[in-house]
Amino acid sequence: MTDDGRFKIVSSYTLTVYPCGIHAGQKVQLKRDLPIRDPTGTIVAIYQAGGVWQVLKGTVDEPDIVWLRQPDGRRHTWDDDELLDWFEVVTHDAN
Repeated sequence: MTDDGRFKIVSSYTLTVYPCGIHAGQKVQLKRDLPIRDPTGTIVAIYQAGGVWQVLKGTVDEPDIVWLRQPDGRRHTWDDDELLDWFEVVTHDAN
């Protein structure tokens, strides 16, 4: 998203190491249940603790947004500064 709140199309994912130290290809495990809420605050889904997610390549334009693949295969973004509060690294190499 741009500074003025507009969405930006991303077509190049070349960032392999995020500022928090996480590398594309690593796997991370959710430490605790993660409730997903709709705009009204109602919980519409819960990602279960213990789920293993894969770190994907990111974009150099927004290095603090970590791209992940959820256990169900869908892509998800996460703010870099909170990632390690919610996830622990379960593979330390990028393979």
